Amino acid sequence: MSDARDLTEKIQHHDPVLVACVVFQTHEPELLIQKIHEAITSIAAQRPASPVIPEINSLRSVPEDPWLRHSEAAAYLGVSKSTLYHYSSGEQIERRKLGGRLEYRRSALDHFKQAHTLPASCRAASALIIASAHSSGK
Repeated sequence: MSDARDLTEKIQHHDPVLVACVVFQTHEPELLIQKIHEAITSIAAQRPASPVIPEINSLRSVPEDPWLRHSEAAAYLGVSKSTLYHYSSGEQIERRKLGGRLEYRRSALDHFKQAHTLPASCRAASALIIASAHSSGK
C-alpha cells in the first residue's frame, strides 16, 4: 500500500508519472509478482539527471496566445464585426481562416491596438479648436 501512497504523493507534487497496464499469463504468479516488484524498485531507485523529454518542460513556460473568433475579436477591440472584417481584408491585422471561420491571435489584436493608439497630448484645449474660415461668415 505504500507504493500507492508514493504514487499519490508524486501526482500531487506534479512529478512525472508513468502508469502502465500489462497482462501476463503465468503458472507461477508469485514469481511474476516478485520480478515485477524488483523491476519497479530498480526503476524507482534510478533518478535521471535531466528530464526524459525536455520539450515538455519548455512548453510549460511558453505563455498562452489564444486565437479568438471573429465576434470575440471585435468585442475585444471594441469595434463592430464589419469594421474588424474591413481591417482583416485590408491585411492590417493578422488572421487565419479555419473551416470558413476567421480567427485572430490575441497578441496580434494587442499589437493592432497599440499601433492605433495615439498618446495623450499636453497641448491646451484651445489649441485644438479650429479657427473659422475667412469667407465662411462666422
